[in-house]
Amino acid sequence: MRGRIVLRDVTKVYRKAVREGRFQSVKGALLHGDLLRGLSPREQFVALEDLGLEVAPGEAVALIGPNGSGKSTALKLISGILRPSAGEVEVEGRVTALIELGAGFHPEIPGRENVIINGMLLGLSRAEVERRLPEIVSFAGIEEFIDQPVKVYSSGMFVRLGFAVAVAVDPDILLIDEVLAVGDAAFTRRCLDRIARMRREGVTLVIVSHDLDLVTALADRAVYLRRGRVVAEGPADAVVARYRSDVAGEEAGDTEGQERVRVVEEGRRWGTGDVEIEEVTFSSGGVPLRVVPSGADCTVHIRYRVRQPVEDFVFGLAWHTSEGGLVGGHNTQLDGLEPRRLNGAGEVRCRYGALQLASGEYWLDVAVHAADGLAYDYWCRAARLRVTAPVGWPGVWAPAHSWECDQPLWDAGPRGER
Repeated sequence: MRGRIVLRDVTKVYRKAVREGRFQSVKGALLHGDLLRGLSPREQFVALEDLGLEVAPGEAVALIGPNGSGKSTALKLISGILRPSAGEVEVEGRVTALIELGAGFHPEIPGRENVIINGMLLGLSRAEVERRLPEIVSFAGIEEFIDQPVKVYSSGMFVRLGFAVAVAVDPDILLIDEVLAVGDAAFTRRCLDRIARMRREGVTLVIVSHDLDLVTALADRAVYLRRGRVVAEGPADAVVARYRSDVAGEEAGDTEGQERVRVVEEGRRWGTGDVEIEEVTFSSGGVPLRVVPSGADCTVHIRYRVRQPVEDFVFGLAWHTSEGGLVGGHNTQLDGLEPRRLNGAGEVRCRYGALQLASGEYWLDVAVHAADGLAYDYWCRAARLRVTAPVGWPGVWAPAHSWECDQPLWDAGPRGER
């Protein structure tokens, strides 16, 4: 199926020769007759180890993690720039990789000829490139310079033209490596709009970015890599929260494996344990329930116990569909609540006057964390609620509503209005 990506137990090892001993140059070794004796056996750097990843057609997946974690290597393996040392990489469909924009541009020839050459290298015919040329030039915003040699372009013009060519080929798979971090705000807006349109058309997206807000906005799912191995994988917001917690732990002084962050259940629950969420339940009309009618009041009860008193804390929750799609979320910090001191045991409640969700099953992620993201307890899929309705409303949003008309067109049915 076009747009599908599969990595099976993929390992990528880089080999490098390291010189040891007294003579650190060819000249020194020749002068002292020690050229060969200074070479050590080849050393290895494992960029990725046993990576398994499957991306469905039309899905958006983000690869996140610190520098050197293997994110860009994974992207280059998918694009075909690199070959795996072990394992299998299967990619179905036309791929556009926004990794090194404009890397194939020749500085001495005009932008117009560069566009035609690169478009053909990406799989278009010359006629197709020429037909799309006005759109490419307009998107890049370089109309006045398209017939000038690329060597006179500014770095911004260079990047804009590279992006415009890359997205003009109608790919099945789009690979992005920090490209949106380059360029001005207007260019970034155009890029995001173009990517959004491509996603609506069913293009598969794999993105590498340190912009975690962008990751949660664009990606359905995220994979957190560290030292070439998967640390966590799942819904983008939950995996990003795990990564933020690890980073916050490192900044607090935990440099080896985030000693302050314990993993209770891999990929589902983690935190320092200073505050522990003991139970998450629901009620409606003052009655504990696990099934709530759509439109009824609903309260989420979060029982906690403090192991180590804290003055910096945020309670938050996020609603997901049973398939893992994010419905919405909120926390006490965004709602303007200033923390005082958290100690002992207690309960925090989030009340909804009317639960405006369509019928279906929903999961709740619940967390208590520091303002900088360090998790005390982050619990994915902590509780499940079934919402009922007399009809199967499409989507997830089911607000109260009514229909009106200028003249009688129908008789009110037994439900009247919603």
